[in-house]
Formats: sequence, structure tokens, C-alpha cells
Amino acid sequence: MKNIVRLLLITLLLFSTLLTTFGFNWTNVAYAEQVSTEKTLKEDILNQMGNYNKNFTLSYDGDFSKLKTLIKKTMDDIRKENQYIYENTSKWQVTMKSVGNKGTISFELTYLTDQAKEMYVNAEVDKILPKIIKKGATEFEKVKAVHDYIVLNGSYSSKTKNSQYTTYTFLTEQKGVCQAYALLMYKMLEELNIDAKYVKGYSDNERHAWILVNVDGNWYHVDPTWNDPIGNKNDEVRYKYFMLTDKQISKTHFWEKEEYPAAKSEKYKDFKVAKYNAKRHFDRSQNVFSLWSINATVL
Repeated sequence: MKNIVRLLLITLLLFSTLLTTFGFNWTNVAYAEQVSTEKTLKEDILNQMGNYNKNFTLSYDGDFSKLKTLIKKTMDDIRKENQYIYENTSKWQVTMKSVGNKGTISFELTYLTDQAKEMYVNAEVDKILPKIIKKGATEFEKVKAVHDYIVLNGSYSSKTKNSQYTTYTFLTEQKGVCQAYALLMYKMLEELNIDAKYVKGYSDNERHAWILVNVDGNWYHVDPTWNDPIGNKNDEVRYKYFMLTDKQISKTHFWEKEEYPAAKSEKYKDFKVAKYNAKRHFDRSQNVFSLWSINATVL
């Protein structure tokens, strides 16, 4: 009887500690069909999240005394390495059930989107990219084409029918907030096999998101939201926040630098575009070119 009481007290203590600190819950054991181990856990979770499954349970075979730490690390790895899926997840909670080294892990997740909407996003991105990317385009030209498309085809607004934060809303309503701009750019670059990072930070004392992109081995900051003119200017693209170094963008943007690769190359410091077959050009200090010059020559 004393052992039973002791087990109950330990269980309650674990429940209290895990739920408060980590958002975990620990209850009596049950079993699920899919068995995960320490080596397969991340892949198994990603397979479920990739299908935007809200509730799923995995059987686990391993050391449950270390599981809460493992899950926390696994979700943090997904946050860093699988950003599109993670940034479309607004909440996650875990319930663990075990006897010895066997038991289950149940996940409850809340998403900003769903599988049907993401199928639409995938189809639209597949249609758009061949139209805006020229044959033989360099990495830089691909990044510029994606950036220009997003700026020219959307407007900043939180007044949306669907979530203001998603690529689906941006593509269907042509508007959204910084997260929608940045996630769409991240998504398109990912499809083009161009390495990119979704950056979360602050600007104007508000939460903000933009992109780090790797072009020819060097990282650069691109903020499509801040390059989109506010107001009735759908025929303009700005370049003030395009291909910047850490030093350049840190004048207005703030982020945890240790979380992201350093952007030091000043190759595009004097980036300019010229109107197609025209003498007049617009440099960074003017920060704008017109819609009809979408095929502008880079000087």
C-alpha cells in the first residue's frame, strides 16, 4: 500500500512539474500502432506535422526518464530545421504514458493552416515559379524574381478572411502580414533549392519576420514586407531591405544573432536596377522601380 501511495505521489509530482514547465502530461499507459525510438522520433513527428494532423499518438520504446528532454530538443530542432511547418504551428502539447521503458506519446497541435490549404499553396507555387524564373537564371536572379513577385502581388494587411499569417491567405486574398510575406518567400526559395532561413525578430518595437538567404555561399537579409510600399502603389518594388548584411539591417531590425548564420558579404551593397532599355536608373537611395521594369537589368 505504501508503494502504491508513493507511486501516486511521484506521478502527481511529475504531472505538476511537466505540465507547468514543459506543457507535458504524464498518465497511465496505453499503446499505439506506430513505435518510435530516440532515433526515429523526429522523423515520426515530422511525418504527422507535414500532414497537419492535429492529434496523433506514437508508441515509444526507450528511456522515459529522458523523454521530456528529448521531446523538447526534438521540437527545437524542428523549429530550426523545418521552419515552414513549425511556423505554421501555433501551439503544441504532449501527454506521455508509460510503464517502465514502454508507453505512448500523444501530441495535440494547433495549426494556422491545414492540409487542403497547403495542397493549394503547393500547386500555386508550382504554377508561379516557372512563370517568373527565366531559364538559366542565377541564384541571385531567382531570389530577386521571388522577392519582386511577392511585393508586386500582395499588400500588407491584418484584415483577412483566413489567417493573416499564412501563405494560403497571401495567395488567395493577396494580402497578409510579415509572417505571410516571409513564409511565402521561404517556401518559394525552398522549392528552388535555395537555402534560406525564416528570421523572427523585432522592428519598430513590434514582432517582425523576414528572410536570410544564401546566394553563392554568402548569407543576406531580405525583407519583402518592408520593401512593399504602403498605400496604392501596387506597381512598385523597393530594394532598401534587399540583400543586406547584418550590419546594414541591424539599424532597423533586431534578432537573436546566435540563432542564425552571419551575413557579412557586401557584394550587393551598391545594388542598382535599370529600367529595361532605358538610361535612367534607380539606386538604393531611391529604393524603387516601376512594375513595367520587372525585367530590369541589374547593374
